[in-house]
This record gives sequence, C-alpha cells and structure tokens, in this order.
Amino acid sequence: MKSTSSSPHWIDRLTAPIAPRWTLKRLRARVAQAQLVRHYEAASVGRRTQGWRRSAGDANAVIGPALARLREVARDLVRNNPYAESALATIADHTVGGGIVGRPKTTNPGALAAWQGWADSTACDADGRHDLAGLQKLVMRTVAESGEVLVRRRLRAAGDGIPLRLQLQVLDPDFLDTSKDLIDTPNGGRIVQGVEFDAIGRRVAYWLFKEHPGSLQGHWATSQPVPAESVLHIFKPTRPGQVRAPSWFAPVLLRARDFDEYEDATLMKQKIAACLAVLTTDPDGEAPSLGTADDTVTPAVDQLEPGAILNVPPGRSVDIVQPPQTTDYEAYSKTQLRAIATGLGVTYEDLTGNYDGLPFSAARMSRLRHWARVEDWRWRIVIPQFCDPVWTWAMQSAVILGLTKDAPAAHWTTEPPPMIDPVNEGLAYQRRIRNGLCSQSEALRELGYDPEAVLTEIAADNTRLDELKILLDSDPRKLTQAGQLQGTAKTDGMPPAPQLNG
Repeated sequence: MKSTSSSPHWIDRLTAPIAPRWTLKRLRARVAQAQLVRHYEAASVGRRTQGWRRSAGDANAVIGPALARLREVARDLVRNNPYAESALATIADHTVGGGIVGRPKTTNPGALAAWQGWADSTACDADGRHDLAGLQKLVMRTVAESGEVLVRRRLRAAGDGIPLRLQLQVLDPDFLDTSKDLIDTPNGGRIVQGVEFDAIGRRVAYWLFKEHPGSLQGHWATSQPVPAESVLHIFKPTRPGQVRAPSWFAPVLLRARDFDEYEDATLMKQKIAACLAVLTTDPDGEAPSLGTADDTVTPAVDQLEPGAILNVPPGRSVDIVQPPQTTDYEAYSKTQLRAIATGLGVTYEDLTGNYDGLPFSAARMSRLRHWARVEDWRWRIVIPQFCDPVWTWAMQSAVILGLTKDAPAAHWTTEPPPMIDPVNEGLAYQRRIRNGLCSQSEALRELGYDPEAVLTEIAADNTRLDELKILLDSDPRKLTQAGQLQGTAKTDGMPPAPQLNG
C-alpha cells in the first residue's frame, strides 16, 4: 500500500528511536510541502499534470538551444503562409508607420538640419536602400520574425560623401556566434551565446561572423569581437537576465502549421466533393456500358456526358458516391486564426482582412487593445533600443564635424492610431483642448504631428490671410464655430462676415 505524505516513511521509522527531533522536523516539512501542493493544483503530480514540462532553467538556458530552430521555422512560415506574412506586416506597419520622427528637444537649427539631411536620405543605410524610417520598419520586422536584430555603426571617411560620415548596417541575429559561451573570461566577465559581458555585467562586445552563416561566400567560419558601443542589440525582453530572444511566432508556430495542413486537407475534400463518381455492378459481365467507354483505361471506365439521361440495362446496378462535406471549415478556421492573432498581438481582422459582421463598438475595443501593444513596442523596443542610440551616434558625429556646438536630446513623434469615427473623435479633441484637459501641442503629438512645425505653419498661413484680407469661417480668431463674428476681432477693412439666419 502506498503511504500518504503524512504517514511515516521507512527512513522516519528507522531514525525515530535515534534522532526523534530530526525525524519530527523532517515529517513536518513533508506535511507542509504536501499542503502547499494541495493549494496549487498545477504544482501537484497526477494524471492531469502528467507530461507537463517544468523547466527550472534561467531565461538563457531555456531560450538558447531553441533560438536558431525557431528562427528558421518562423521564416519558412512567413515565406509560405499568407496569414503569417499579414501579421508580420501589420506589426511593422502599425509600429513604425511612415516613420518615427525625431527632432531636438531644445531649439537647435544646426542639429535639426544635420539630422534631417542624414536621416531623410538613403545615405544613412549601409546598403543604400532605406532612409531612417525604412530602417525602423526593417528593424521591427526582423525583431518580430527572428526575435532580435543587430544594428552596427559604420564610420565612413570624408571622401565617401556620406552625411555625418555615419551609416547603419542592419544584421540578422544569425551573425552572432552562439558557440562563444564561456562562464569566465580573462577580464572576470562571461560570454553568453555570443554576447560578452564584463565583471559587473555590462555588455562589452559581440562576437560576429564576417558573413552570414548561410551565405554562399563561405568566409564566416571564425568570428571576431566587435565593441558593444558600435552595436545595437534590439529585442523584446520578457524575463530578468535575458540576453537573447526567440521569434515572436514561437507560441503559434505549431498551431499555424496544423492550420496550414488543415486547409490543404479541406481543399482536397472540396476537390473530391466537386467530382461526381458512379459505381456500377454487373454480376454477369454481359450488360452493355453506360455512356462512352474509355478503352485506354484497364478495366474500361464509362464516361458520362453532362446532362445525359441513360437507361440502365438489365443486370446492372448503379450507386452514387456520396462526397465528403466541409461544413465545419468556417467555425474551425475562425477559432484557430483568432488564437494565432492573439498570440502575435494583432487583431483577427488585421490578420485575415475579414471585417464581416463587426459592429463599431467591437471594432473600437479591438483596435484599442491592439494599439496598447503597438505603444509598448514603440516605447519599450524601437525608440529606446534603436532610435535614441542612433540619435546619439548622429549627434556625436555632428559635434565632431562642427555642425552643432552641443548634442541635444531627442523628442520622438509617432503616428497616431487610425480614427474609426473621425467626426466624434475630432470633437473629443476639441472639447479636451477647450476644457483644459490637454494642450494643443499634446493633442498634435497624439495625432502624430510635430507641434512646433504645425503651429509655425498655422502662424504663417494666418499672417498671409491677413495680408490678403481673406476671412475664412474656419479662422477662430475672427469667427465663432457658428460663423458669428468674434466680439474682439479686428477685420481691418475686410468684408463683413456673413450672419447666420436665426
């Protein structure tokens, strides 16, 4: 008979006469552990938890062995699965949009001109393909697909003709040499999966291959340390002490693969259902054929023409094959695709492009929930890990080249969430500003505009309108929202404003 957790173990019975106090302490610990496990069913051992993997490893021990395989599978899924590509494009498009725009926090025309001349051109890209907004989107796409991305600073000579003499090289995480994994280094630090740390835990170097390990060039066999001050390692940290990160597709890879196979099987069922098959039986073998016999097939196969009405000869019976049905496809597809969308942090509608039967309130709640993820990706990944360090590199170069005397910090403006109901949402902004709940500059930033640029443009437009003596009913300096002339407004010879009847 199996003993319970509170009954004496044979060791307890053996040690009780010799060390009763130690035996009692041991028995109390067993009882306390049993009570704790009973409070948490998931911590118990039994039929319901059988086969449940419980890993006690730290983030790096758990993630490290799976990194390469997850990247490879995720990339294959994105290449061949339209839903995976849709989710990846949604993440990159919504996070970056047309670009996360930076400008100095303090007025500094030299720094602003230097930044815009570099960031708004393809000269900032070592490959010469993207401006900074394009690099932001490439970085975000790689982070979501591969889990992480490397950006290396490349300094250029004066004769290269590159603004700020600086370019950015975006690298796949495959460039990291994961075989470099040492507990102790000569400087008292350690190397974890290609990332080297000093004695106090600061990143000091990245061990990078010269070429991509999958390149046909074949010059990647050995890796070299690159100073950490010239490399950005961008990923979404989810556990303390995490050094590397897996693909964002990891939780949904198996589900997406199973759904892909389910779609293939459903397509085959539909092809079979589209075929009409007839089985005939001729016990004596003497009945004539139905329709036209195909003598090239052995045994001969009768072919029926569309719309034919045939008389079945005596001695032959006919059975129609009932094709399989696919009535459960829509319900199953929605369930699986919603789970995949949830795992990737996008909406079902963005994943599939299907907005059928979606009421306004549900669309708004879905968009707001997704946009909370977008804001987190922006302000916890792209801006602090990519935009801010790149701005620092650019300002350092601008100071060295004498384009600015100091290196101001950056202010970043992101694109706003799309308005689902522009009329009501626009009125909400107006009321917030008029009631003092937010400033006009804050509202402009929420809408994705640079307040300084917008207000400067408005002032220039108002000055030009006054010079030309043009009075518009959209000018709040002159007219009220109802079209009435403001009591303190000066028309300065302008034609009288039209008065509304009533």
